[in-house]
This record gives sequence, structure tokens and C-alpha cells, in this order.
Amino acid sequence: MQIRCDQIFSELHHLFPSTRGDLAVTVSRVVPPERAEAGSLVFTSDETLLLAALRAGVGAIVLPLKLEARIPVESKAAFLLTPNLKLAMALILQRYFDESRVKFRQDPPIDPRAFVSSEAQVGEGVVIAAGAFVGARATIGPGAMIGPGCVIEEEAKVGAGSVLHALVFVGRRCEVGDRCEIHPNTTIGSDGYAYAQDGQHHHHKVPQLGIVVVEDDVEIQSNCAIDRAAFDVTRIGQGTKLDNLCHIAHNCQIGRHVLLTGGFFTAGSSTVGDHCVTGGRTTLTDHVNVCAGVQLGGLSAVTKDITEPGAYSGYPLQPMKKFLRTTSSLAHLPEMRKRLAELEKKVLDLEQHRTRPVKTT
Repeated sequence: MQIRCDQIFSELHHLFPSTRGDLAVTVSRVVPPERAEAGSLVFTSDETLLLAALRAGVGAIVLPLKLEARIPVESKAAFLLTPNLKLAMALILQRYFDESRVKFRQDPPIDPRAFVSSEAQVGEGVVIAAGAFVGARATIGPGAMIGPGCVIEEEAKVGAGSVLHALVFVGRRCEVGDRCEIHPNTTIGSDGYAYAQDGQHHHHKVPQLGIVVVEDDVEIQSNCAIDRAAFDVTRIGQGTKLDNLCHIAHNCQIGRHVLLTGGFFTAGSSTVGDHCVTGGRTTLTDHVNVCAGVQLGGLSAVTKDITEPGAYSGYPLQPMKKFLRTTSSLAHLPEMRKRLAELEKKVLDLEQHRTRPVKTT
């Protein structure tokens, strides 16, 4: 795509309190600073990268406000200065350079090799790729894109503008909100893990009658599994983002604008509050509640309620400052054990000396 920098500034002016240079420059692609050239746009976070891009003849640069004084006077590039470089990168790439939807272009928009029930409601501008299945009374909102091999079971809902990449499963009566993106091999609405045991230790499945609700603007990456509730709703809150290989068990409630990184697992009926962030391979046991505004370090295990916002880590879970002190001591444990054993021996020798009978003449 070709786009002029003055158009970027006009449409995203709230990101750029300051500009420099000729914004009439046209850019056609985004490259790293070391591959900069005329007609390219780069994002630079420090002076070294800025100067390297300028030497290469870059067309336009997005950079932090703090680097404005480092821009050479003689430079002919266009400069868009922002207080939040990463946010500017995200919004520019989304609006002008994101090609993730290009692969859905096809004619006709609903491939004849897809099965779409005559009872399904399909909105205007929906794209459905080959091999997809859309069940009876399912609803697909306007502008949604359904990739190859997806399964949308009966009475399920996919909201307007949402994208389901290849091989996504949305179970019976489950709901995906507007503008969501769900990556390959993710399952929404598989049965929760619930069994009753009889006197012979045989296991009998407890049917899962509830649903999953994924609210608006959620992104779920590849190979995630979100279980339907036993009777009510498993919920993923608005704006939440799940990394690859996450598992949300039945009856769980994940809040709004939460970030769950790879390998996050939670057992049934647990709650994660709004604006929480987890490190990789964090685990929650069942029936625990994590309040809003909590950050959990990687490999943490939560076995009890967290009632105060803040940073925590480890197993057993500790406030982050205490956890760091604990882990910094681990390397010294062998030496500390040796010294403790020596001290114990000295104390024992002293006690034995004191209790030894005194010889009299």
C-alpha cells in the first residue's frame, strides 16, 4: 500500500504532538532501520538507529519525542514524533499495512465448497472459505471472515468484523463478539472436565450445559482451549488477549483488557480481574479469585485468592519484592547449609563442654 505521511498524521493526529520535515513523502512499506530506503517507513527507538536510517536514505521515520533534538537539520525525511512509539507502531500497522485479511479475498465470498445451513443468518460482506461448516440457526455478523475448515455449530454466534483463521471451532450456542480475531486450531466451547466417581472407582461424565461468551475486541491465538460452563457461562472479557497454548476451564471468568501469555492454565470456576497480566506458564487452581490490576510473574502458581493489586510471583506465591529476595538467596543455599552445620557443631560442642562434670581433687 502507498500512503502519504500527511494522511497518516491527519488520520492519527492524536498520536503525534510534533512533526518535522515534508509530510508529503509517500511510503509503501515498513522495514527495520537497517534496511531503510527511499519510500520506506521505519520506527526507531534510539539515536543510533535514527542516524543509520537517515544514512540509508529513509523516506519517513516514526520516533519518540525525546529524540526530536537529535534530528539532523539537513535531513530531508518526514518525521512523526510520538510519546508512545509502540502504540504508534500498532495503530499505523493496523490501519495501513496489515495484510492478514488479504488471504480471505475470494470470489464468490462464500465458497461453494463450504457448508452453510439454510437456517443460518449470514450478514452482508461475510467471507466463508472452503471446507467451513456453519450450522443451523448460527449467526455470522456483517464483514466477518471464516477461514478454511472452521466449524460454527448450531446457534453459535460470530460478531461483525471478526476473523476466524483456519480450523477454529465455535461450539453450539457459544458466542464470539465483534472485531475479534481467533487464530488456527483454537477451540471455543469444548466440554468442561467434570466426572463423578462411583463405588467401583469408575468415572461418569457430568454433561456440560453452559456456553462460552467471548466479548468484543478479544484476540485468541493458536491452539487455545476454552471450555463451556457446566450450566452458565465461561466468559472472556472485552479487549482481552490470549497467547498461544492457553487453557480456560469451565465456569471461569476472565476480565476485560487482560493479557494472558503462553501456557496460561486455569482450573474450573476461577476468576481473573480486569487489567491483569500474567507471565508465561502461569497456573491457577480451581475456585480462586484474582482481583483487578494484578501482575503475575512467569511460572507462578496461584492457589489462594489475591485480594490486593500488585506484582506477585513464584510457588508458593509471594509479593514480587519478597520473591526476588528469596530467589536471590537460592544460589547461596549450599554454602549457607554448610555454614549452618558448622555452627550447629560448634554450639553442640560448647553445650557438651558446659555439661561435662568438673573434676575435684
